[in-house]
Amino acid sequence: MIPTCSNADRKRCANSNLHYTIQLASARWNLKTRSDQPNSGSEKPAAGHSVFTDIGVGEKSANIKGTFPLDGRFWPFKDAARRSIEESLVKEFTSGKHVALVIRGLGGRSGGAERIYCELANILTENGYRVTCLFFDKKKETPFYHIDARAERINLYGPAKESAQKWKKISKVLPKKLQHRAEWEAENGFFVKQLRDYFKLSRPDIAISLMPPANTPVLLAANGTSVKVVPTNHNIPEQDYDNPDRWSKNPYDRKLRKKVLDFASAIHVLFPEFSKWFPIHLQSRIVAIPNYISKEFDSLEVVPPKEKLILGVGRLADVKNYVQLIRSWASIAADHVEWGVKIYGVGPNEKELKEEARRLGVEGSLTFGGHRADLVGEYARAAIFCHPAFFEGFGLAPAEALAMGTPVVCYADCPGVNQFVKDGYNGLAVKRGGDPDELALALRRLIENEDLRERLGRNAPDSVREFSITRYTEAWTALIERLVDE
Repeated sequence: MIPTCSNADRKRCANSNLHYTIQLASARWNLKTRSDQPNSGSEKPAAGHSVFTDIGVGEKSANIKGTFPLDGRFWPFKDAARRSIEESLVKEFTSGKHVALVIRGLGGRSGGAERIYCELANILTENGYRVTCLFFDKKKETPFYHIDARAERINLYGPAKESAQKWKKISKVLPKKLQHRAEWEAENGFFVKQLRDYFKLSRPDIAISLMPPANTPVLLAANGTSVKVVPTNHNIPEQDYDNPDRWSKNPYDRKLRKKVLDFASAIHVLFPEFSKWFPIHLQSRIVAIPNYISKEFDSLEVVPPKEKLILGVGRLADVKNYVQLIRSWASIAADHVEWGVKIYGVGPNEKELKEEARRLGVEGSLTFGGHRADLVGEYARAAIFCHPAFFEGFGLAPAEALAMGTPVVCYADCPGVNQFVKDGYNGLAVKRGGDPDELALALRRLIENEDLRERLGRNAPDSVREFSITRYTEAWTALIERLVDE
């Protein structure tokens, strides 16, 4: 039988190769595996405890029983934890290095950042790292994207009502400036505490956080510990750090986002150009690792012939600017009745975009495809891909279109896209605004010039060849190895 760690011996447990106990707030997670203590099914855990395991080298899956109390309250992730562990395989971590991946919310989310988080967990696990996926999620849903069963998953969420209520009460009697800090503590303080307890007891070699809602708490929690942190940035920095309408509207949060970057061992950006935003003293820590195009875009055995179709793919939100595509198409649609436009995606602007298409009389030739997981064939059969966005972190949709030999029409000032869409080589990058409508002119030009479309399409796949999963994996593993060995 594996002993339960007390406060006196938890350091010894944390150093164990196979077993350790995480004590978060007053919760106690006792360790028990089938091989060490068979469970008859009737055994109950001691009051205030749960039977839990953090599976290490060579351990098998565990029986999970009981509740997850936190200061007398229900710990809401017990079902997800039970399923994760019961479904786990024998785990072998060949590198001996422990990587904690942290994101704020995960359950049921199908966004690009959540996909990257899950896929990075899978990549690192496949390459022999011990991976722990940490999140702080009110949702009880399982992750939308697959996570390798060998990767641990721990939801650090707990209500912490007393702490939050305390800060909310305090904020009402404080000056405005201090109110912002109290509100931030009410929203984030318990997450920081959970992370810090985990880092001190489990002591991963490195923590990689995704996006500001996780970056700031992770950097604060790891400061003063041995854990090295890499905050990742999946948009252009000025949007993530300066835009008051993005992420938290709390000015204290925006101030903290920048200040805590001093605690980072390295700072991830998507393209080298994005490093220019950061102050001089952080420049040496900037590491550019672009996202990658999935292997499925190399697996299409039969490439369909190009159809007279203009394709758009992305979230139906203001930043994607699909209203401009609708208006540009409306100005040329009557001259090209054999062509059509299809936009895949869902989002808050769906209703108004459809209304705009009806208002302009193009609802017959411009359609919306909703959410679709498999878009490889759609990219392949489209003759033109149009992406009128204002900005991107990494424009995955236009990159995927280029991988399938489809030229891209975009605005030349769109960061995250203009790094790889080159005017006259693999697409047309036009000036934004003004009269005439440059986007409409570019679409008309490609519609009416088949030779140009084909030439740009031939150049397209090679122009995004660098965004491969192999290079992505090599870049991340090299960064982890360098930081751990420093």
